[in-house]
Parts: sequence; structure tokens; C-alpha cells
Amino acid sequence: MSDNSGQQPNMLGNASLALGVASAALVFGIGFCALVGANQGWVALLGVPLLVCGFSSAFLGLLGAGLGVTGLFGGGGRNTAVAGLVLSLLGMCLFIVFLTALGGG
Repeated sequence: MSDNSGQQPNMLGNASLALGVASAALVFGIGFCALVGANQGWVALLGVPLLVCGFSSAFLGLLGAGLGVTGLFGGGGRNTAVAGLVLSLLGMCLFIVFLTALGGG
């Protein structure tokens, strides 16, 4: 017998958490590569693909934030929804920070 304390899994929160982790990690990695490229001078060659990939990763954060907000009001535990919402917002904010640091914002 397992005791789940009557809570059902929060599928929206789980999806938000997965998208938030992916968004934050991808935006950080792409942004770091863009900053290194700007310092080394090769960012002009790959600037557009880096921007598109960074924007797409930030969009994952937007989707994750929407699912996180929806998961807060759904049934089940809210912990994963809150964590997913925070990580999704982090991914979107990192995109803005890196864009500003590179002089594009």
C-alpha cells in the first residue's frame, strides 16, 4: 500500500517543469556561446541562427509559463507547477539579458 496523501500527479505542472528546464538550459547555453562569439569576433557568421535558436528556446519558456499558471489552478500538487513557472520565467528573462548584453535590445 502506498500513501499518496490523496494527491494526483499534476500533468500540467510536470510539462511546465520540463519546458522550463529546457528553456533555461538552452537559452543559457546559446546566450553564452553568443557572448563568446561576440568577444572572439565570429558572432557575425552565426548571429542569425543563434538568435533564432535563442528566441525559440525563450518561446519554450513562454509555453512553460502558460502551462505553469494553468497547473497552479488545476488539480494535483502545485510544487512542480511553481518550479516550472519559475524556470520558464528564468529562461525568458535570460534571453532578454543576453540580448541586451549583446547590444540588440
